[in-house]
Amino acid sequence: MAKKSSKDATSAPLTLDADLRIAAAPALRDTLLAALATGGSVDIDGGAVAQVDTAALQLLAAFSRDAKAAGHAVTWTGVSDPLQRGVAVLGLNGLIELPARAGVN
Repeated sequence: MAKKSSKDATSAPLTLDADLRIAAAPALRDTLLAALATGGSVDIDGGAVAQVDTAALQLLAAFSRDAKAAGHAVTWTGVSDPLQRGVAVLGLNGLIELPARAGVN
């Protein structure tokens, strides 16, 4: 599951949980759909992600694709190493546009 503050939906990042494996996929899907439905840009903090699997990465890729198609920007305030590796291993860099890491080509 991911959390977004209801106090300030426009500036509070959607914070991804540490465990983004298949058991968390339904809650993550609901959260991403709700974020997409609000319109506007979405800021995601994936800095705490410690475990991620294909199910969660597929959801993030579909969300990124749909947000882009709707004209909504998706920005990342934090990206953990496991999240970065998962995106790279599955070749999802083009869909899930994570920020470039300093010193990494």
